[in-house]
Amino acid sequence: MPSSFPRLSFSRFGDPAQVLALQQTSMPSLRPGRRLLQMRYAPINPSDLIPIHGQYAHRIALPQVPGYEGVGVIVDPQSGRSTGRRALAVAGDGSWQTFVTLPEERVVWVPDDIDDASAAQIYINPLTCWVLLTQWLPLSAGDVLLLNGGGSAVSLLLAQLTALRGIRLAVVVRNLAHRPALLAAGAWRVIEAPQLAQMTHFGARAAIDCIGGEDGLQLARAVRTGGDFVALGLLGGRQVDWRRVVDELKLRASLFHLRKWNAQAAPAQWQTAFYQLFQLLRRGQLALRPPAAIYPLRQYAAALQHAALPGVCGKIFLTPTVSETIAVD
Repeated sequence: MPSSFPRLSFSRFGDPAQVLALQQTSMPSLRPGRRLLQMRYAPINPSDLIPIHGQYAHRIALPQVPGYEGVGVIVDPQSGRSTGRRALAVAGDGSWQTFVTLPEERVVWVPDDIDDASAAQIYINPLTCWVLLTQWLPLSAGDVLLLNGGGSAVSLLLAQLTALRGIRLAVVVRNLAHRPALLAAGAWRVIEAPQLAQMTHFGARAAIDCIGGEDGLQLARAVRTGGDFVALGLLGGRQVDWRRVVDELKLRASLFHLRKWNAQAAPAQWQTAFYQLFQLLRRGQLALRPPAAIYPLRQYAAALQHAALPGVCGKIFLTPTVSETIAVD
């Protein structure tokens, strides 16, 4: 085994293409109560890029290795050999590197019948959607749930999961080209923003806002009095007007952060959520898009450019082990 391994890190905040750097580092030392994971795949998510830009600078110690999720194989630290057991690279120290250390109580084992590509992206979006529907929002079969940002990966996941639970999902899109895929995934309605005013007679029980600003406020207006409004994303770059949502529209408003849910979730609750998602995958009740392309860490600049292109179908993956780009779209 070589003495040094590649990893991506940043020592200042800014444009990821400018501040990320490829480094060679030695295998991390393993403290008691932690496992050593050799990475296979780590996707590029919008949430991975946000801290690099500096939005969470107050709680990030530099230098930092980015990457919130991925999949790898547990390694015996004594021999340096693979144990053959796969685990998720979550709650670790950054997945955009060759080796990650994981706290023992948060190791999520990947079942043998779950493929690497699905496991690598089961955390950020699927877990968020599952927690929102099963723990965060008091929704029952027949309830109407509104969602904007209809071109996102979250919208396709929520379409599948709401259909399983009998919840009627109405998705707001800017481009009607997304309609066929959303309806096929299980969405109840796919509408353009100007049609939101017509949704009031359906008495929407809740809304999930992925955009913020005026788009979020329009979404909130279509929710019945006393309903729930959850801010999940900020694709528009501006916060929704919380005062109007709460005081004028009389909605229960909340801001969902998976990081905060993780912090308060007991280990058993954490493990159960992943078990349920794995069950949905193996039953074919939840489908995740295959990666659009897989890049070695050394080609991170090209990977970032690819991930930023409009209309990319599937996530861009990074790997420390592939020697050339694998295009799969």
